[in-house]
Amino acid sequence: MPRRALTPLSYLDAPLDELLGQVSHVRILRVLSESEHPLPPGELARATRLNLSGVLRAIDRLALLGIVRALGAGGRRVIELSPTHAFAPVLRTLFEAERQRRHMLIASLQELMKSITPAPRAAWIEGAHANGMDSAHDTLRLGVLTTVRERHVLAEQLTGRLHDLERRFDLTIDLLMRTRADLETMTADLQDAVRDATLLYGVLPLAAGVSHPHDDEPPAAKTHGDLDERSRAQAERVAKAISRDPRLIDAAQRWVQQRLQQASAAEAHELREWEHILTLPPHRIAAFLRDPGERATRLRQTTPFVSVGSDGERARQ
Repeated sequence: MPRRALTPLSYLDAPLDELLGQVSHVRILRVLSESEHPLPPGELARATRLNLSGVLRAIDRLALLGIVRALGAGGRRVIELSPTHAFAPVLRTLFEAERQRRHMLIASLQELMKSITPAPRAAWIEGAHANGMDSAHDTLRLGVLTTVRERHVLAEQLTGRLHDLERRFDLTIDLLMRTRADLETMTADLQDAVRDATLLYGVLPLAAGVSHPHDDEPPAAKTHGDLDERSRAQAERVAKAISRDPRLIDAAQRWVQQRLQQASAAEAHELREWEHILTLPPHRIAAFLRDPGERATRLRQTTPFVSVGSDGERARQ
């Protein structure tokens, strides 16, 4: 007889296990909590990005729990969040807080761009967070268009304040300082990512069109491909190692403080970035180490995890 994966808890003590224990339940309850009127199953399927058969099964389960109810019958049947269920107002509040998190993040980034001097030419979010394909540990890619002269000044102003937003919203932000020349020499794929970005401030760069580099022209990053591949492999070992031994983070923090005492201005800038990253929760540090973005790629070249050897274990001190 197969063993059950989980020991069931009392429904009286833990009703949310049943109500929110499946992705289909969460998506359906989210959509219904936002809707001002009942919805037919087909519309629920489109809104939740689930297939209709899965939606119908989930509706039946939720109806048995009393959290949703059906009005009408047959092809005219519509579904609504049950207004008399004890958890209906709680779920509405929960999903409203979820929606507000994104709105507050966007508003905070927009206000940040308006407050710095000199003002950037433009700012945007690109990549997974722009197209709605981000996962829990994806880094938010924040692009900022500036000039060569103003690049360092803006980066210094933004870095510390972005650290505050990372803590507030529990995410990692990859600050991508771009000049017009940077945009014009990007590969076609990177230019497309900027064109499809979510605009935060100014005018979205490349909107008027910038010629793509020749298809047979290799991206500049290929010059350092081998080095980057090695650093990513080492970062993966470190990410696994810190999950086993969080003391590695303490060792890395000490290493950063020691290096700062003798670092050049350029190295000190990167060390201060690591100083902040190492204050994040371990799962965020591990996600950053694995991130393929430009910031992570750059910082992996100066990793502070010098106590992690090639075998991923902590070296003897």
